[in-house]
Amino acid sequence: MNRFQCSAIVCFFVIPALTAQSAELRRAPYLQVPTSTSMTIRWRTDDSVRYTSVVRFGKSPDKLESALEARELPRHFPGVRDWQATIDKLEPDTKYYYALEADRATLCGADEQHWFRTAPPIGKAHKLRFWLLGDSGSNRPRSDDLKTVLAAKAPMDPILVRNGFRKFNKGQPLDGIILLGDNSYPTGTDEQYQASFFNVYADELRHTPLWPCTGNHDLDDAYKYLFTTNARAKAGGTPSGSMFYYSADIANLHLVVLDPWKRWLEETTDEAHLPWKKQLAWFEKDLGATGQEWIVVVQHFPVYCQGDYNSDTNGPLKQLRARLVPMFDRHGVDLAVSGHDHTYQRSYLLHGHLGTSKTFDPKKHVKHSSDGRSVPMVKPAAPGGGTMYIVSGTGGGSRKKRELTHPAMIPFPAAQGKNRGLAIPSSLVLEFDDRTLRGWQVDVNGDVLDQFTMVHQGERRKARTPSKK
Repeated sequence: MNRFQCSAIVCFFVIPALTAQSAELRRAPYLQVPTSTSMTIRWRTDDSVRYTSVVRFGKSPDKLESALEARELPRHFPGVRDWQATIDKLEPDTKYYYALEADRATLCGADEQHWFRTAPPIGKAHKLRFWLLGDSGSNRPRSDDLKTVLAAKAPMDPILVRNGFRKFNKGQPLDGIILLGDNSYPTGTDEQYQASFFNVYADELRHTPLWPCTGNHDLDDAYKYLFTTNARAKAGGTPSGSMFYYSADIANLHLVVLDPWKRWLEETTDEAHLPWKKQLAWFEKDLGATGQEWIVVVQHFPVYCQGDYNSDTNGPLKQLRARLVPMFDRHGVDLAVSGHDHTYQRSYLLHGHLGTSKTFDPKKHVKHSSDGRSVPMVKPAAPGGGTMYIVSGTGGGSRKKRELTHPAMIPFPAAQGKNRGLAIPSSLVLEFDDRTLRGWQVDVNGDVLDQFTMVHQGERRKARTPSKK
């Protein structure tokens, strides 16, 4: 009898210890779809959350007086739970601090490191700063064995590139991180994204909005479960109905993210990937509707390059050039940025060049002769002024396969090899300030490999007031 009673008492104390397990944060917070009055926060916990997860927020880290219960997203990955909270009715261009909780226990935040700033009003001139990462998932060694990458003792190229950016940026606030595709290798599974993306950039992602873009290595279905994009145009732009391509308005900048990859990879019945023809029709409509000062288009594949890939002979790149360049020209796109080619190449202000490099004629196709380094490139904020094309696929490393000689690209000094491009691990920083755009390609040491300035002149575009969705 006494033996039985003792056993019962032991069980009584063990069971509460098992059921009182605290939830764990499995994916640090990251920000999506910023507007002047709202912010979306996503994060991941383990599967032990018994009730719900909550975000608390306020204007001081020790005074988080407001709370919002998160929405649990549909479960696609075993053993974890993904959460999303969209905080509305915020003040424009205002800094807020936040903390995440699960079952009333703090997961992270309530400190100086967890914060966000709402966007400035659409159409208003405001200084903006962005970090662009192309092919950042291409860790070395390149291997299908993820364990090989994770076990490497020396810092991988993406970490070195990240550290170089931090040294260059010196803590200046960012208005966004823009991805150029191939964000995780080799196929973009959830596990690969965690290892090579979310873990690497966690410190930036918790306070900087993320604008994702797909590439040919983002093949796994994980991508569509990991990100929330501006498909419904909550952040301005034109509703696309697809999370894979979208547009947005940030102050006086109009940002467009395209997704041409699925069109070439395979015929698909996935309704989320609308046919390329519909995407082009949407793109034409979107460009025609915007009145923003600056138009920047982002996509994974370049229309001009001679490095890892040759845009003269590569079928998809030729198709892109034939379809997109006339649209860029018609609507006065200022800047088109891509990755895919693991090099850095930057063009003059181009207009009307649809052929191969042999058909390029500077007198016909270059709208302003400056390279933008010592003398700014000058163009109107209207059609006809030319588009600058940048390939920046070096966020995860670079390796030179051939000479970089495309004549539409700006040459580099003899000290950098006399090429019209560089094969050096690096990333791109863009800064918009009213009618001036500045850019820097920054290496792993925080040194500037290339820099440029573009200036708008003449009549301003009239900023669009977003229609009710």
